[in-house]
Amino acid sequence: MADVGHLARAFLSEIVHFNQAVLTMVAPARRHPAAAARVTTRPVLLIHGILCNHSVWNAWLLRLEAAGFGPLHVVDLEPLLADIETHAVRIEQDLRALFRESGGHAVNIVAHSMGGLVARAALRRVGPGMIERIVTIATPHHGSVLARPFGWQPLRQLCPQSPWLRRLNACQERDTGTTITSIYSLEDNLVVPARSAALANAQSIELRGMGHLGILFSPETIDRTLAALAGGMTS
Repeated sequence: MADVGHLARAFLSEIVHFNQAVLTMVAPARRHPAAAARVTTRPVLLIHGILCNHSVWNAWLLRLEAAGFGPLHVVDLEPLLADIETHAVRIEQDLRALFRESGGHAVNIVAHSMGGLVARAALRRVGPGMIERIVTIATPHHGSVLARPFGWQPLRQLCPQSPWLRRLNACQERDTGTTITSIYSLEDNLVVPARSAALANAQSIELRGMGHLGILFSPETIDRTLAALAGGMTS
């Protein structure tokens, strides 16, 4: 259960992080500095959520590189409001390219919000041999009631018990051959109920006092993700 203190913290931080996300996404693109000896055997693909772009991962790239991951690849999900399966087709292409670039090493995926469902849809297309691990952050694996008023195709798919979600979960809430870790906040302001971010047969990490964007910018989330990618303790 959420309490007043955690709700207040999540509300205030979400105001800050919403503005941070907007400024990050509209700022001119920054070139990620090349490492002197770039790692090529621990590839990571980062997938943003709905109405965002690749810039939300700027701080993550530095931490991932410092932790020895690479090559690192960020994507923009376009067209912006395309259905999730359309995005999965694009991600399949990115996965295959990154798999080749890293010499056939399985790819790790880190994804926020709807991006986690795109990752799971891509997993269904390529199979577990190409994906080592998926870490989802604030992903509504069982939908969000807040998606119901909207008619956009991806949000219809994000409605609880939507036919698309039922089919995806029916085939993936068993052993998928790929480790999935779900990180989410009990005070998420967009994933309602918050525990719809939990997924059977996945490792669940519950955080407190963070909103939907706040959890993405939280150093604790990055720390937990790095631990998950390294195969360390996640709870």
